[in-house]
Amino acid sequence: MKDAAYAFGSTWERERGRTEEEWRAAVVSRTRFVAEADGQAVGMASVGEAGSSRAASVTSFWVHPQARGKGVGDALLLATVETAREAGYDELLLWVVETNEHAQRLYERHGFKRTGATQHVRPGDARVEYEMSRKL
Repeated sequence: MKDAAYAFGSTWERERGRTEEEWRAAVVSRTRFVAEADGQAVGMASVGEAGSSRAASVTSFWVHPQARGKGVGDALLLATVETAREAGYDELLLWVVETNEHAQRLYERHGFKRTGATQHVRPGDARVEYEMSRKL
């Protein structure tokens, strides 16, 4: 998180202040995927409830810069799609930062479209992110 703070909707300072109980609750509340190459983590994603009984959300989606363009993002995204579908959700939501064109193309390639909703990445950050959705 510290070396890619731009990719997360939180801050290192905020997250490191979480208690062990908060971390444990966050971990078990979502299905998490980690992509590895040569024993190193090169990507991650999570999927779970989006605040609606009909929609799931993809969060914590990240691929190491050296692993981009090699299918890691596709594999992680497909895993979240299948997990949400198997859990009975009708829709899958995610947020993407306006300047992250590579990620936007990945999501569009897998059927995600902008919903029209926008928000700031986090308080104090002028960047905007777009909500994207895919029907399952």
